[in-house]
Amino acid sequence: MTQPFVPYFQTSRYRVQAMVTLAKPQRGERGIDLGSGDGRIVIAFAEKGVEMHGLELATRLLDLSEKNILAAGLTNAFVEMKNFWDVDLSEFDIVTIYPMPDIMHALEEKLEKELQSDARVLTNFYPLPTWKHHASRDNIYLYIK
Repeated sequence: MTQPFVPYFQTSRYRVQAMVTLAKPQRGERGIDLGSGDGRIVIAFAEKGVEMHGLELATRLLDLSEKNILAAGLTNAFVEMKNFWDVDLSEFDIVTIYPMPDIMHALEEKLEKELQSDARVLTNFYPLPTWKHHASRDNIYLYIK
């Protein structure tokens, strides 16, 4: 099944910090940003000790992410050109995404199927359709499976 395309919208530094604050990341956890753009979310979580992965389909954004990660001197931040619909999310403690409304039901099904108990999901602006959020701040929603 072909999934809808999710366009790139840059997340403000304030909103990135709000995501980190809501998630309360712990050193040694593993996280993934689905559609990682310029890498700012990957970098923010990696700076807190999370082994952070980003998935991005746009070559220019992937290149920019790699440049930004290198400039930050991080060895626990990684980006790959992969479609998140094709990636098993079961090994991650934290998932971040800036989704579009037309993918929310399919995304929720994927998360429900693949995530382990206590995994944290942060959505930027759009809430998951049926999950009850644990906390929110300025339209960033934290879910705990």
